[in-house]
Amino acid sequence: MKLTEQDRLNHGEQDKIMNLLKRCHEKEAFSMTFPLLEPGTKYLLAYDSKDPKELRAVMALCGLGDQIFEVYAFTDPDYRKQGYFRRLWEKAKITFPGKSLKGAAPVVRFPIDGSCKDALPVLLSIGAHLAEEETEMECELEDKPTPDSRYRFLESKPSPEGFRAYQVFRPEDKKPAFRCFVTPLKDNKAYLHRIATRKDLIGQGVGSELFPQFLGLLKKLGYKKAVMQVSASNTPAVRLYTENGFRKTTSLRYYELLL
Repeated sequence: MKLTEQDRLNHGEQDKIMNLLKRCHEKEAFSMTFPLLEPGTKYLLAYDSKDPKELRAVMALCGLGDQIFEVYAFTDPDYRKQGYFRRLWEKAKITFPGKSLKGAAPVVRFPIDGSCKDALPVLLSIGAHLAEEETEMECELEDKPTPDSRYRFLESKPSPEGFRAYQVFRPEDKKPAFRCFVTPLKDNKAYLHRIATRKDLIGQGVGSELFPQFLGLLKKLGYKKAVMQVSASNTPAVRLYTENGFRKTTSLRYYELLL
């Protein structure tokens, strides 16, 4: 079995991965995608031991900041239970950074679609446990109005993982009232995460006021679509996003472990 580790995928490797995903999808009609072009992603590829040109399994390690990583992995249905995932996972554990300066161990999260029946036993075998269930939502930005000029926006420099932090100030604010992190995806999509209202303003309608302004900023920056994941049990958040044009696309379960 030949393993490779890299920060980018060439066109040939992308084609091999898409063909592998197609074979997986023919067996299980899942909705998950694979992060082919996302910044800050590490790719691990496993090739057939007899034919090193044939890709049998792939894994992506996506850094989300604060020692949190998402792992996406797919194995050719005809080559499962032959140790491909296990070998990739052993390689991945070496690839992840060690403890941070604060002493916190990396948190690894595995999103799985309910259609992927073979995934759950494998995750349980390495000690992962169910952490939460999330709803994936998306929104078209074409109809979003230009942000009101009274509101101010502060954009951070890109992190090593490729995302930026955006802070929103109301006209009377000296401190930011709203924050959201954005990771650019392919096709002019913006992945939104760590959305938050300032603690002392929670429950005062600030999210309803500023979230539409932020979506208008994303449109102004050239994004065509916004996507996010939200806990299915977070009813107020789901309501806010729905009121602003987001629609549910699928549900994902997150299994988690500490390294």
